[in-house]
Amino acid sequence: MRFVTLSLVAASLAPLAAQTAPNTVTVTVSTTQPAAAVTAAFRIQFLDANLNSALDTALGTLRDTGASAANLSGTSVSLSQQGFVITQYDFAVYVPVEQAAATRDRLIAAQRAIANVNAQAVSWAATYQPTPAEQAKALETALPALLEQAARQAGPLAAAMGGKTGKIVAMAAPAIARRGPCAHRDCCCDLRR
Repeated sequence: MRFVTLSLVAASLAPLAAQTAPNTVTVTVSTTQPAAAVTAAFRIQFLDANLNSALDTALGTLRDTGASAANLSGTSVSLSQQGFVITQYDFAVYVPVEQAAATRDRLIAAQRAIANVNAQAVSWAATYQPTPAEQAKALETALPALLEQAARQAGPLAAAMGGKTGKIVAMAAPAIARRGPCAHRDCCCDLRR
């Protein structure tokens, strides 16, 4: 199981309602919420040194991998040291973790299919993570406790300044960090084959 660490900066619990922003207390709180890593996020790159490089060429090579025009995340063109124009197509492909090994195998097959083509290459990497919906659910679950923890920390600080806490005047977006062991030892996390 992966764990999602949520950090919240409840910046500026105002000590007195009539005072301005410089008279504020800033606290940082965090918690760890479990969230299953049910998604394999593949970053797939197709590099093409042909002068007539086109997205259709990349999609043809990657046709069985889940890469499509809809999940094209970027395109770049560069000049190699040898003077070749290289076009790079980047795709972000998300699959359920149960399909990660099959996607990996299809990417290896795509690499092998163009192994003798000097002008093209496929590279990829995979990470395992909770989906954005799972992260949002973890945040929704953790937020009340984070706000309570921030208020508990801010109260004594405000009192030490001769004031009391008031409304929250600013709050930073929670930071999400992924950590923890993966529960998918046999199927997909060992990408070396």
